[in-house]
Amino acid sequence: MPGMNKRPYDDRDRGQAYKKQKHDDRHSHDKHPGHARPQHRDDRDNRQQGAKQSLTHDEAIARLPPPTTALGPVPSYTPFTVPAALPPLPDVQDGSLTTAPFRHKSTANYNRSSNADDVTYEKLEFLGDAYLELLASRLLYARFPNLLAGQQSQLRELLVKNETLAEYARAYSFDKRVQVGDMERMMQDAKDRGNKGFNKILGDVFEAYVAAVVLSDHEEGFAVAEKWMTALWAPKLLEAAEKERYFTPSHSLQHADHTSNPLKTYSPTAKAELQKRVLAGPGAKLEYEPYQKSIELKGDQLGQNRHFIGVYLTGYGYEKKLLGKGEGKNKVEAGNWAATEAMHGEAKAVVQECEEKLKIAREERQRQKEAKEDAQVKKE
Repeated sequence: MPGMNKRPYDDRDRGQAYKKQKHDDRHSHDKHPGHARPQHRDDRDNRQQGAKQSLTHDEAIARLPPPTTALGPVPSYTPFTVPAALPPLPDVQDGSLTTAPFRHKSTANYNRSSNADDVTYEKLEFLGDAYLELLASRLLYARFPNLLAGQQSQLRELLVKNETLAEYARAYSFDKRVQVGDMERMMQDAKDRGNKGFNKILGDVFEAYVAAVVLSDHEEGFAVAEKWMTALWAPKLLEAAEKERYFTPSHSLQHADHTSNPLKTYSPTAKAELQKRVLAGPGAKLEYEPYQKSIELKGDQLGQNRHFIGVYLTGYGYEKKLLGKGEGKNKVEAGNWAATEAMHGEAKAVVQECEEKLKIAREERQRQKEAKEDAQVKKE
């Protein structure tokens, strides 16, 4: 539309002046403390090697599994190029909402009747919270469709919790833009409640900004916010997904060597596949049992449990032979990881041996069946 500011997500011709400004903006992040890139932990293998750095946002979004579920069309706009440090902050197109995400109700002569239309971050964060839940849900539903609902919920909580949003708010220097009538008292209240109190404030401000981005452009606002948050969430989501070895069946997460590793690819049918490969003969059985007590996790995963399950084979000349171990948020997940290790880990030769014996036994049964049928025909 004429007169509207161009956004970093727009693919329309901007001319050389905009390209120069975009180049300058990219490098300006390093000049301001508030624009420091978020730090993400290297995975265990990288720490052991001591050589590789955390993924940048553009690298992480390139390594996310591609969407496997269509969620409906959104208005056309360019899939923007993500800088190495931080995705560009979308503009708030509506001038009346430019400062609203940072304005506390105490900055105006506020009362519930006369100023009910005042837009403050308290009002906007209500809507922004819902948008972020929806954006995170769409991202996980489209790119990790085979996760259990509980697993998707846990990942979504990681993406939308106050600590995560406060981290992003600081990265964009939102903490320097908050407007409060009595900032000193508000900061003291937050200090009294610990870092969690100030994180709540910054989390609300970030939610409010997301709402302002969507509301300020009725045609493209939601699409712009979705592209922005997908890029912003990508490193954190990829780190969590690789840590938990989440996957999509047809597009497994690729690791440093760019090869698919079956030991790092979760299959919800692993137990059934193992059973099909080794169980058929009389006396043969697989048993899934805990090899250590479950534990309750802490930190970001507070309230979640970790289960430890081993799979043991009896039959084919073995007695309670340990084939594999697995860990998971529940016994089913841990059992599937144990079966995966059985088929692709150190004991895979045992599984292959049993499978071969099973094949021979089946062929022998088939031969005996055919011989019996031939004898019956001759007798008749």
